[in-house]
Amino acid sequence: MRFVHVSDSHLGASGFSRKLSPSGFNQREEDICKSFEFAIDQIIQLKPDFVLHTGDLFHSVRPTNRIINFAIRQILRIVSLQIPMVIISGNHDTPKQRAVGSVFSFFEVLSPYLHLVYRNRYEQIKLEKTTIHAIPHCLNQEDFANEVAKVRVDGQDRFNILMLHGVVAGIPEFSMGELAEQQIPSSYLELPFDYVALGHYHRFCQVKSDAYYAGSTERLSLAELGQKKGFVEVNLKDKQIKFHPVSTRDMIELPFINAKNLDQEQILQEIEKRTETEDIAEKIVRLKVKDIPEHIYNSIDFRKIAELKSKAFHFDLRFEKKEEKVKDQPGKSSIGKLNIEFEEFLKQVPVENLKKHRLLELGLKYLSVTPQEGEERT
Repeated sequence: MRFVHVSDSHLGASGFSRKLSPSGFNQREEDICKSFEFAIDQIIQLKPDFVLHTGDLFHSVRPTNRIINFAIRQILRIVSLQIPMVIISGNHDTPKQRAVGSVFSFFEVLSPYLHLVYRNRYEQIKLEKTTIHAIPHCLNQEDFANEVAKVRVDGQDRFNILMLHGVVAGIPEFSMGELAEQQIPSSYLELPFDYVALGHYHRFCQVKSDAYYAGSTERLSLAELGQKKGFVEVNLKDKQIKFHPVSTRDMIELPFINAKNLDQEQILQEIEKRTETEDIAEKIVRLKVKDIPEHIYNSIDFRKIAELKSKAFHFDLRFEKKEEKVKDQPGKSSIGKLNIEFEEFLKQVPVENLKKHRLLELGLKYLSVTPQEGEERT
């Protein structure tokens, strides 16, 4: 008995860049779709007995018509070969209110080989020699616990597989930092299942002897830098687990820069050296500049930096400022955290061609002016 465990496709997600593909759509959204399609290509070649998807097929409760159409076409490629496919909803594609309909309701008429579990309740799917115990993301933790309590392992002549989407309790690493996450008590993984298919955590890993997160099929954030993406092939009879990587856009981290004893020109030279040493074209790139003094940061030529970053698909340049002790001096005002707040505000202003470095320089100069007695800043 051989099956595929895939998860967290997040179809419809974009992020990192507003660049458009040749077809006129968000390029990152296209990347995520292509990785999922690549996974489907490989799954078809493997010809498994069935396919399990453990949640977050979509990135949102309301994917666009284009993304729905794409998902239908890819799923049909599997089930048209009479390969059963079971999909549970995850926290991203589960409505937060009972009255809101689910996008999965549109898929139910596609094929008798497609099984969708999304109605806030535990369902059993009987396949040849295998019983799938599927629990979707529920409206709340109490509902989830109630549904898990209904699980009953089938007879000894059948394989039993549990499907869940959430965070295994007690292991903070598995949390994605999302409010709608649901906790999976580790005791659930001790039940006598032949395999526990987990979704939500984006990295492929083993949790218990027969419990695995398949990970996502593409990277959704820089926190996933260095992680391989793909799906899992499981042979229940021989207890063999094989991870199959899929093609994704390159995501790299350049060696950090220690700016403690560097001036602004030397920092620019170091950034340029790293972008020339490593091929960053069309890649998602991260570079950290550590211990940079505040006055050096404020004098950097950000226009030059923008030119250096432009070769990458997305370039995340992070400045970690050196902590400096500030001594209170009589007759001089203390700005407090207002300068930091102003700087962070400028970073978020979505205006192209805005000379943020000049605005920052003028703003900090203004904030440093001490009002005369009886005067107020306007």
